[in-house]
Amino acid sequence: MGNTHLNVSTIFDYVDNFAPFSTCESWDNSGLLAGRKQNEVKGILFALDFSSRVLNEAIEQNANLIITHHPIMFSGKKNLCEDTEEGRTLCELIRRNISLISAHTNFDKAKGGVNDTLAEKLGLSDIGPAENDEEGYLRLGLIDPMPLKRFALCVKELTGDAVRVYGNPEKIIRTVAVCGGAGGEFAFTAMRAGADAYVTGEMRYHDSIDLAQMGFATLHCGHDATERIAMEKMKTVVAEELRKDGVSIPLAISKTDSFSMRII
Repeated sequence: MGNTHLNVSTIFDYVDNFAPFSTCESWDNSGLLAGRKQNEVKGILFALDFSSRVLNEAIEQNANLIITHHPIMFSGKKNLCEDTEEGRTLCELIRRNISLISAHTNFDKAKGGVNDTLAEKLGLSDIGPAENDEEGYLRLGLIDPMPLKRFALCVKELTGDAVRVYGNPEKIIRTVAVCGGAGGEFAFTAMRAGADAYVTGEMRYHDSIDLAQMGFATLHCGHDATERIAMEKMKTVVAEELRKDGVSIPLAISKTDSFSMRII
């Protein structure tokens, strides 16, 4: 690059090259959501969600760019007032001159993105897209054959969270479909694609029961648990691009990006 500085626009291009924003769903709100493209980046914090706690963490770490998976301002806004939590936090973000980039459905679909990362972390082999998935979210892969109850324990160990399982615990699982987050709408597609089990973050209870009665297993692992693991991949992608450009800036994964708790 010829110097040791770079701006928000350059980081945006790194993300866009890996997970093109042109592939976002029409209802999505990904992209540069706050800040100026010309601002020099001094540090980056990666988080699943944007919140006041994540903002405070960025301030403490002197990071002036936050990259999240989930966007803010999903519904149309007609004002920017501080009488809501989102409004207060966004105003403080602007006052602090911190920029915000969100990569949501584009990161889900991207090669090497959320769903590929989830499949890899689960130890699947021969990972590839489901041919009948027109949306491009599902990933299929193989595991060494094992009963559903044993596979569920492997999934729980990966996500570090509770796993709710629907299906015959003795069913032998060989082919697995995955989709992080709220992947319930793709469960029947996963079954028709030839999977024995489907790992996702959350889905409708009655759909799970219907599928179990058809002999198909579903594992609900928590929305955040199935996507949080991919933020390290986004950090790695940006770090590699920085290395190529000969730039060194602090990068960190947020430790406070979830409001969920595990009650044991």
